[in-house]
Amino acid sequence: MSAVARVPDGATGRDAPDGEPSSAPGGGTAGPQDGPGALTARRAVGLVARREINSRMRTASFVLSTLGLLLGLGVYALILLLTDDGPARVGVERQAAALRPALAAAAGRTGDFEFVTVDGDHTDRLLRDGELSAVVGAGDDGRLTLSVEREADEDLLAAVRAAAAEERVTRELERAGVDPEEFRERVASATVRVDALEPRGNGAAEQFALILSSTGLLYFFFVFYGIMLAQGVVEEKNSRVVELLLSTIRPWQLLAGKLIGVAVVGLTQLVLLGGAAAALAQGTGVLTLPAAVGGTLVTLGVWFLLGFLLFAALLAAAAARVSRQEDLQGVVQPVMLLITAPFVLGLALLTKNVHDPLIEWLSLVPPLSPILMPARTLLGVAPVWQIVLSLVLAVTALAAMTRVAGRMYANSVLRSGSRVPFAEALRLR
Repeated sequence: MSAVARVPDGATGRDAPDGEPSSAPGGGTAGPQDGPGALTARRAVGLVARREINSRMRTASFVLSTLGLLLGLGVYALILLLTDDGPARVGVERQAAALRPALAAAAGRTGDFEFVTVDGDHTDRLLRDGELSAVVGAGDDGRLTLSVEREADEDLLAAVRAAAAEERVTRELERAGVDPEEFRERVASATVRVDALEPRGNGAAEQFALILSSTGLLYFFFVFYGIMLAQGVVEEKNSRVVELLLSTIRPWQLLAGKLIGVAVVGLTQLVLLGGAAAALAQGTGVLTLPAAVGGTLVTLGVWFLLGFLLFAALLAAAAARVSRQEDLQGVVQPVMLLITAPFVLGLALLTKNVHDPLIEWLSLVPPLSPILMPARTLLGVAPVWQIVLSLVLAVTALAAMTRVAGRMYANSVLRSGSRVPFAEALRLR
């Protein structure tokens, strides 16, 4: 970063009055000097970006937060593995032992149970001790009974009813002189083709987990790294480091380098955390992720970059208007509302109905799309044309808003003292 820190003699302008831009001795505003030794725009932006990446990735807070999040996911996975007791054990009394194959076949379609033969004299104790979830027996009238401690599992009850029905059908077929096996083969040959308008989705609990994890993860990273960037802008302005930097490079180069550098740091942590979460979901089976998990992570990363650059540019421009950390919250509050709104809308509308037309149209419009569209993509309910359109609109909004943010940043970052009025920050030079 030594190339960025070259300062011509007397170019710091420390004697400028509050609220006015710092000036060089010649009377002009301090700025980069043109000449053979001047930095190119690409090199200037790259130097600032590398400075941000190196200074932030090497901090103890970045390392500890990353390890802490990964450790939290690991502990959660361990809890899931330890609390998985396997299939529920269901006892079958000896009088009904002939039904075990039918029960296992029916349960394989409706639930996860293990059927074991038990002595009917000890079933009550086994149920109270928790060794068995239920006991299937045969009454004096030949009908099946299902004994439970408190409440019968619906999947198990459906399996027992299916087994009882199959057993009754077998007896009636034999009584009528029909071979049960031949009859089942003929029935099985009658198939039905299923034409699904949409692929199988997740259950309600899985959908909520996907919505909360995708929107919540992006919201957290937008806020965390956006505020980090805004605080850095105020810190550099208060310590007048920004005057040293802007004596060598231009304001837009400094802002672009800071945005890119912090975005790379945030994306690195997001990829690590997202990859670990995807591995956890697939390894434990708690969530059904899209088939192309790698593509999903890439999509999430693209939306993070678009959303972060959009929101962070506005946060940096707002932060440049003040010179003290105490005044930062007041100027960044409107931008924080722009970040919070899609997160709240996503939880409220997506958890209610993922096909709601309102959420479909809102997910196309920036600044709502960087949080809403990734969630719809992860749920598999966003058509390709909507994804492409939302990306085009987001890039267009990013180009327009970064021009506005760059102007505000350039008009405000060298002015110290009281807050720079919004109209003055936006004025054309």
